[in-house]
Amino acid sequence: MISLLPPPRLRRLPHTVAPLHRETWDSYVSRLAAANRISHLALHEHINNRHRIHPAPLPLLDAVSDLSGHPRDRLLKALPDLRSPDNTRNLPVSLQLLDEGWQVQASCTLCLAAKGVFIQARRWVRNSTRLCLRHGRWTDTYHAQFDIRPLPEIIQAQRDHYRPVREHGWQTVVIAMREATDWCWRWWDNRRFHKRLDHRLRILIPPGRGTYREDPRLIASSYPDIVALTALLASPQLRNLPFTGHDRDFRQFILEVRARAAPGYSYEGAGVTDPLVRWIEEERYYRTLPNHPFPMPNEPRTHNPDTTEQVTRRLDALLALDSDDRGRCASCGTQLKDANPRMRFCSTVCRSRNWRRQQHQRELRDAASSMRQAQCSVCGTTWTSGNDRRRDARYCSPRCKQAAYRQRMAVQDD
Repeated sequence: MISLLPPPRLRRLPHTVAPLHRETWDSYVSRLAAANRISHLALHEHINNRHRIHPAPLPLLDAVSDLSGHPRDRLLKALPDLRSPDNTRNLPVSLQLLDEGWQVQASCTLCLAAKGVFIQARRWVRNSTRLCLRHGRWTDTYHAQFDIRPLPEIIQAQRDHYRPVREHGWQTVVIAMREATDWCWRWWDNRRFHKRLDHRLRILIPPGRGTYREDPRLIASSYPDIVALTALLASPQLRNLPFTGHDRDFRQFILEVRARAAPGYSYEGAGVTDPLVRWIEEERYYRTLPNHPFPMPNEPRTHNPDTTEQVTRRLDALLALDSDDRGRCASCGTQLKDANPRMRFCSTVCRSRNWRRQQHQRELRDAASSMRQAQCSVCGTTWTSGNDRRRDARYCSPRCKQAAYRQRMAVQDD
């Protein structure tokens, strides 16, 4: 009786290296190739080519295990890329699959040298990690790492960045940091509140050397101010201060902004183009919607948009001439400060938003009156022409458009 033979194994390499904690698998394979004096591209091609192993291809975890000589369990604990729902069932919770809160970053060269590794390696870190706290080196970018110990406020900003992540979650901090980055760079581009940034740049950048937009030293210099504003916007209590209706809370919010990133900021003297003024107006409008499209930091990331009938009904109630409350904005419902009976909107933002909404409603009525339906020639999806898509649209999505193009090219080749 002929028994089934196991699939052939890859030959173990003469020299092996130990995997680092949370190292990426391609970084480990590159170090393994360097230790054996072979090209890392050739080794990657040999592992990924499934046709070289017969009669059955080996999984990636088994291939790396056979080449390195390390058991599968050790590789699973060290290399998160090799984990899958099937082989992580018996692992602890801390060794399960990584979510979107992790990113790949270059390892600190001094940490690698302490372990006897003198070539570049990459590992998985939290998306809030920007530097190595042990050696004070900036590791966020793929450029050359540099020492930031002369600026202890940058190292402290890294610790302050971890705190809101633990309290509010990394999703909330990502949204707040995006807003804080937009505020700070708009101010700095207009040469406002830039003294502390310039002081850090003079220490990190030698005299006579220029900088550019994506310079890692420029990013590191802006990091403390952005993190300070991020902690303000990520906190539900502090973020809600400008919208409580009390002047004391509003003044406290402005004082927090001054203390964190904008010394001497004056809300009364800021124009309509100021990022903080625009954010307050937009945030006030979004808070009036029952299902506002931009979630608050303490709310789940779900959105159930209103139907056309609900939007029309709410607009009719706001724009009705016989409304009982004439002292509120016809767009967002905010109480108007001026008692002028001819005033309908609280700001130019609401006036423009109301005009765009009326234009959209007019397009909906025109499309509903024509009742012309279009159909995608690839998948058969139907839509109302001029409403859901452009009037001259032939396909429902770019994917169908690309599929139709490939079909035409295949016919021409034949």
